[in-house]
Amino acid sequence: MIYFDNSSTTYKKPKCVIKAVKKALTKYSANPGRGSHNLSLIASDKVLDTRINLANYFNLPNFENVIFTSGCTESLNLAIMGSAKKNGHIVTTMLEHNSVLRTITQLTKTHNITYTLVNPNKEGIINPYDIEKAITPKTYLIIVNHTSNVIGSTQDINKIGEIAKKHKVLFLVDGAQSIGHEQIDMQKDNINLLCGTAHKGLYGPQGVGFLLINNTSISPIKFGGTGTNSASIIQPTGNPESLESGTGPTPNIIGLNAGLEFVCKKFNKINLKIKKLSFKILNYLNSESKIKVYTTNTKSGVIGFEVKDLDSSEVVNLLNNVYGICVRGGLQCAPKVHEFLGTTKQGLVRISVSYFNTMHEVNYLIKSIKNLLKIYLN
Repeated sequence: MIYFDNSSTTYKKPKCVIKAVKKALTKYSANPGRGSHNLSLIASDKVLDTRINLANYFNLPNFENVIFTSGCTESLNLAIMGSAKKNGHIVTTMLEHNSVLRTITQLTKTHNITYTLVNPNKEGIINPYDIEKAITPKTYLIIVNHTSNVIGSTQDINKIGEIAKKHKVLFLVDGAQSIGHEQIDMQKDNINLLCGTAHKGLYGPQGVGFLLINNTSISPIKFGGTGTNSASIIQPTGNPESLESGTGPTPNIIGLNAGLEFVCKKFNKINLKIKKLSFKILNYLNSESKIKVYTTNTKSGVIGFEVKDLDSSEVVNLLNNVYGICVRGGLQCAPKVHEFLGTTKQGLVRISVSYFNTMHEVNYLIKSIKNLLKIYLN
């Protein structure tokens, strides 16, 4: 089986990540912050190391504002619901994932908020000034998907951050697809809320994500045990405890730390390889008259295209069942992107490349698509 669905989750993990998770499960799988015995303290130190490393990597001054979640979906829910203002207004884009779209839709019911969706250009790029024009006196939050999980277009978050700061509006960045591929500096980019996950560009395990909070505060959206102030039935107010109810996924957090260190060491090598592999795939796809390509960015590793006269699910099934290749079809949990592109009916086929893919696999993928076109469209 050849795997090209890495923007959903990276299939192959670095040995250091596997080793770290295994060690966490076998050597210090205790509950951090829930005891004073040695194993609990060791686990607490390992979790703290991950907080500090994430804060340093994204230039967040206070590591206590690194909040661990179950994944980017929960991070986005926490950021959006925890910063909600009744009767307020949100500016976001047509490129957003349902983690954003469904959450702000819920806020229209519970908080009477309104929102504006800004359109990208034909290459999927948002003009920052279109975001500025959408700001109203009631706007309190701008949400931007840094890199589209459908077509791989990447936004100028630095410029958008400047606009947010100018208008004293919070800036939330969905980094699910960009982290590991793009350098993000929360201070230089004026980001207040950054959401990410371990299992994509950081090559970590599933089941852990993070929210980084800068120069603002977030209200909890779930309540319960935190390991501190046990005598009180009131939720703690300080971070990270106030936003981390329940037992955290310690082995996954430790695996996230190993993945982060792996990416830090190999950042340029990783992304040079992804760009090279993506370029070859795009070069081929663009040469086929029966294929329409919606991606121009080779850096993200995300490539969206359609095969004329074939539904995306049919292409995905043929590649899987006949050629043993894993890709993604449908709407990729981002319906407004497809509405904008006019691909809602058949969806897009998405190829997504990892550092662990090879040129041999790319050549086989290209050969397989050629065969598919020859057999099923003649």
